[in-house]
Amino acid sequence: MGLPEKLRRRWDVLLPCLLFAYREVPQKGVGFSPFELIFGHPVRGPLTLVKEGWEQPLKAPKQDVVDYVLGLRSRMAEYMKKASKNLQVSQELQKQWHDQKAVLIQYQRGQNVWVLELVAPRALQDKWSGPHLIVEKKGEVTYLVDLGTPRSPLRVIHVKRLKPYYERADLTLLKATDEGQEEESDPLPALFSSTEEDALVEGVVLADCLTAEQKDNCINLIGQFSELFSTVPGTTSWCQHTIDTGDSMLVKSKIYRQPDQMLDLGVLKPSESPWASPVGLVPKPHSKDGKREMRFCVDYRGLNQLAKTDAQPIPRADELIDTLASAKYLSTFDLTAGYWQIKLAEDAKPKTAFSTIGGHYQFTVMPFGLKNAPATFQRLVNTVLQGLEAFSAAYLDDIAVFSSTWDEHLVHLWKVLEALQKAGLTIKASKCQIGQGKVVYLGHLAGGEQIAPLQGKSKQSWIGFPLQLRPR
Repeated sequence: MGLPEKLRRRWDVLLPCLLFAYREVPQKGVGFSPFELIFGHPVRGPLTLVKEGWEQPLKAPKQDVVDYVLGLRSRMAEYMKKASKNLQVSQELQKQWHDQKAVLIQYQRGQNVWVLELVAPRALQDKWSGPHLIVEKKGEVTYLVDLGTPRSPLRVIHVKRLKPYYERADLTLLKATDEGQEEESDPLPALFSSTEEDALVEGVVLADCLTAEQKDNCINLIGQFSELFSTVPGTTSWCQHTIDTGDSMLVKSKIYRQPDQMLDLGVLKPSESPWASPVGLVPKPHSKDGKREMRFCVDYRGLNQLAKTDAQPIPRADELIDTLASAKYLSTFDLTAGYWQIKLAEDAKPKTAFSTIGGHYQFTVMPFGLKNAPATFQRLVNTVLQGLEAFSAAYLDDIAVFSSTWDEHLVHLWKVLEALQKAGLTIKASKCQIGQGKVVYLGHLAGGEQIAPLQGKSKQSWIGFPLQLRPR
């Protein structure tokens, strides 16, 4: 509220005037001002008196006491009736807006729940206790809960003070099988597809809009770099990954099953390291041919807490997508298990160790899940594509080449593929797209002077934490 300079030091004197003005304004919920509901008529405030001083005041007709009291009672009854009706409409409107995001939570008899205990007058000191057992549903939003206390073992509690209790399951490795199909001893799912389409350059997707001559140009260009396209990750000598943990204590966990296929690929080797991290399998998205592949992962959260952070910056995804929007010809490449194409430093290999039933193993290449793995990989890609930034972009192992004309695009593709070949990297042919007008890159459709997010694309990450719904 703005005040004249001479009144700013006496603001407390003006508080009664402010409260008077507040009480003569009609409230939105009831439709009347507080003064009207108390006195039964509008009260003349300071502004009303000023207005009457400018105008000729109207003389009120004389009225005896009995008529005034009867009229006042009639007006008060009418005001209260209208105010109650307005208040009910306002409350229903507020409830309608509040219930739009409300979630109806129901619990079953015998289910374990957390209970919010009101142990102190301050809300910040309340705590959740449990698990407690649901005995019976008493009402639509109330439950009889067994708290197990001597004084009041059973108590009726509102659903707002309850949360579902989830028991933490032990970490296991599972494999889904088709109904009716016998499960073998328990081999790990194939980490790489063995189909010829992935291994051969014919698996590269060429744009339908290209002419026959342009497609021939692409086939000839890809044929010159046929060694680049492989389902087996290559090995680059341009960099290696280190894990600096200082003098921190070792990380250890229980043993799991043996990943034989990774041993055959040379990704793993037997180890005598005192380190041991837990392992698991994470499903990859479905491929175009409908096959489901699994990614072998090690839970390096314990190791990551000890490792020092690499300050290598990761490019902004939105800036990379903007650079592709204005291009006429676009091509994208995806490296084959990109992280596994980087060697580990000798002192870092023992720190990646994990235990299985078949023995103790450690990585020879950079595994997924390490804290600084993205920074190391981005540094490698930046080094490989150094000098080619005018027509190429890379976000980790997602590489894009963009050009304005077809002749330029062929030259740009040749330079990028040559750089990847010199670095000893390999590309997965089935995930390559060449000569496209629009491409899917980092979750967006880019090209043709347009950028659009993919419809219906959503991702959820689960690390053993249950979904929490806020009760309403």
